Amino acid sequence: MPPILIIILSLIVLILLHELGHFWVAKKCDVKVEEFGVGIPPRIFGKKIGETIYSVNLIPFGGFVRLYGEDRKVNDKRSFSSKPIYQRALIVSAGVAAFFVIAFFIFSLHSAVGVRTAITEEEFEKSAYPEAEIFITETVADSPAKNAGINPGDVLQEIDGEIIEKPTDAVAILEEKKGEKIDIKVMRGEETLSFSLTPREDYTEREGSVGVAMVLTTKEKVPWFYAPIEGLVMTGRMTVGVLKGFYTLLISFLTGKELPPGMEVGGPVAIIDIGAGAFTRGISDFLQFLGTVTISLAILNILPIPALDGGRLMFLGIEKIKGEPISEKTEYYLNTLFFFLLIGLMIFITVKDLGL
Repeated sequence: MPPILIIILSLIVLILLHELGHFWVAKKCDVKVEEFGVGIPPRIFGKKIGETIYSVNLIPFGGFVRLYGEDRKVNDKRSFSSKPIYQRALIVSAGVAAFFVIAFFIFSLHSAVGVRTAITEEEFEKSAYPEAEIFITETVADSPAKNAGINPGDVLQEIDGEIIEKPTDAVAILEEKKGEKIDIKVMRGEETLSFSLTPREDYTEREGSVGVAMVLTTKEKVPWFYAPIEGLVMTGRMTVGVLKGFYTLLISFLTGKELPPGMEVGGPVAIIDIGAGAFTRGISDFLQFLGTVTISLAILNILPIPALDGGRLMFLGIEKIKGEPISEKTEYYLNTLFFFLLIGLMIFITVKDLGL
């Protein structure tokens, strides 16, 4: 199966599990689920099983659970609107909780199969690391490496036929070859690729002569019985990292400053492309990618924006403080407005990713 198709299916499964969180808690709270949808309407087809319609919809990125009495007040004990605020909050937050549970299992498995870990050159020289690799973590926009086709995730092997074992060796050779055309060989998954480029003579220390950041790495495994502990630690660490990334993005947006080098905003196309690259590099990198995406979706979903789970929790918080819900019309218009704004933003980023 092509890597791109595997990534698309993986993302769909993540969304399904997220919606299953809403579905399961709604059932536990005795709320009638009218529809469980994969994708965003319009509906392609659906089948009613019991009291719920299970549907597949046109726009593949997304999903939803439609609850009885969710968007209007219904005086029925099985309606969402008739339930206490704490139960409604549990149902709304269940999807985000599902993402964190999924991430925990992904990172636990990741720990068991082997985590790519950075090591110093001193550690490399003192100990035997047969799986040590020079991992390219970043390629700077409009740099010789980027323009030649070298990507983050590639593993550096040779420069002009000379085998490279340490990043400092690569830096030394590139310094000698400034202004000269050279050949660089990398591994991308199971494939060996060669690229020709010319190191710049004028460059900043941050970008280097070819515009790559690289680190010496090895893969470390933990015993299966310790993997859940490591999975929990990695989930927490990744959550903090993603939160910092969202904060940086917000500050950049509010101040008009450029994003830090190597940090870019990508939509579905970019995510699928990055995921396909991770998949070709092996199960460890694929699980790392999948766990990161899962945490990112959880954080995105909990933001207090109408049309997202965080926005619905915000409305419930207002209801708790005021002692009454905001008007159905206001909530409907806010959710609709932000839904179309989010769809428009996704389309804009997708067009940008495609270079159209």
